[in-house]
Amino acid sequence: MSTENHEDLPRRSVLKEAAIGGIGLVAGTVVTGSGSERACAAIEQVTEKATWLAERASCVSGNRLLGPDSAGPVVTKAREIFLPRSAQEIADLVRSLPAETPIASVCGGHESSNAAAVASDGAVIFDMAHLKSIEFHEEGGRALVTVGGGVVFRELVEAVKERKGALPVGTGPGVGVVGYVVNGGLSGYFSRRLGLLGQCVTRLTVVTAAGEIRVLTPDDELFTAMLGAGSALGIVVDLTLEMEPESVVRGAEQRVISFETRDQAVAFAREALRFQADHVLPDEGVAMELVVTGTKALVATFVFYDTFRGSIAELVAPLEALAQRLELPVVASSHLSSWYETAAALWPVINAMKGSPLAMLQHCMGTEGPPTDAILRFLCDTVVAEAPLDEATFSIVEIRTLGGAAMAKKPLPSGNCRHRFFLDLITMYDAKEKTPAERREIADMTRSVVEKARGVEGLAVDFSGTHSQPDDPGSAVSPALIFGSEAMAEMVREQKKRVDPGNRFRFHPYAKFL
Repeated sequence: MSTENHEDLPRRSVLKEAAIGGIGLVAGTVVTGSGSERACAAIEQVTEKATWLAERASCVSGNRLLGPDSAGPVVTKAREIFLPRSAQEIADLVRSLPAETPIASVCGGHESSNAAAVASDGAVIFDMAHLKSIEFHEEGGRALVTVGGGVVFRELVEAVKERKGALPVGTGPGVGVVGYVVNGGLSGYFSRRLGLLGQCVTRLTVVTAAGEIRVLTPDDELFTAMLGAGSALGIVVDLTLEMEPESVVRGAEQRVISFETRDQAVAFAREALRFQADHVLPDEGVAMELVVTGTKALVATFVFYDTFRGSIAELVAPLEALAQRLELPVVASSHLSSWYETAAALWPVINAMKGSPLAMLQHCMGTEGPPTDAILRFLCDTVVAEAPLDEATFSIVEIRTLGGAAMAKKPLPSGNCRHRFFLDLITMYDAKEKTPAERREIADMTRSVVEKARGVEGLAVDFSGTHSQPDDPGSAVSPALIFGSEAMAEMVREQKKRVDPGNRFRFHPYAKFL
């Protein structure tokens, strides 16, 4: 529905302030309103754009570091960067700009191709960093939380913990909640029981390309499209999520196993993935993730839900026995007793991944049903064996179980809704430590693995808006894969034509489809 009287918006739509430090701010005058009845509003503006990008972009696309000018810092091309504090400020500013001005929205700064943070010549960026409100309430017996556009996962998880709730959050503490939701995010730990985070959304406050504030519910045609292509359709000021009680997650078991050679990692992965396919995928009461890292560790994590009826010890024992048989030491064993401990388990590891800048290339592969033997062999003998883990030591290969509630709930425009089995190849390294030739080698090795994957029958490649590399040269990704189906892709296209016919919001990772 459209809301013309903005004073009637819920209080949670006028979001609280948060401190920003070190990025060079100045108040700029912006003319708002229409006709002769215009008002002036002071909106904070970034003056030191290079510093802003270095602080706000957690990583830089590895593809941006391969050209002749890659020795210098990656810079934003945006003309101006604003830090609004409310839906009204955003709407006023959008209306004050010329209708052809491109607009980008930045939430958490983790998007792999940096489309929004880098933007384009003449563009204006809305940085949501001040929109930090987290408000809990109840409606019709449901426990809800309304989250501002600048909230990151660490903040949301800490707040939900205090309310003894649970949500299918991502593992990155600094990832923007809104950006994750509106670009098809998934949770490898929690999606089988709770679905995708976008499937928990009950309401969205959005500013359109025309500067209109709209509060969307599932009855609105635009609502569903926003939950996978949102950054191409409007600016999300806040969203409301339905929580589950923390008891839906019993806890998790994690084992860290050290290896010395890639052959050892491949041998462990071969049997671990067979176990995952045979014993974990059929049981939606448990999720399993195997991570192979560039630091020569195998991390096996089992997450147990309230629907799990087996023995935790018996399920974990085969992987411990496998490590023993292959003479690989188990260097750490962790018992995580709650949803919160599980959600926060990787925060120290992720926070340690830093660079000047931190370069990232991200690709995913997956199957809609159980993986075939041929697919499992390929993932072990090619992806695990050939990924540039030694050359880019922050890199990881994650193999997860999905499906469950994510497939059973209402579909969203995200390929993640359709897949039960998921592999994420995240290539990361400190670019400062690499020569241009070494960067190209890392990119070429990654691209070689991905191109081989495209030839494997039954294996979808780069089907996720949050786990694919949209700026790869000659990328062959299809809209039907990214948005889950051709029908869903067409629905997104139709909404784009209606709400943003001038393509002001052109910085969705896959805007080329729209």
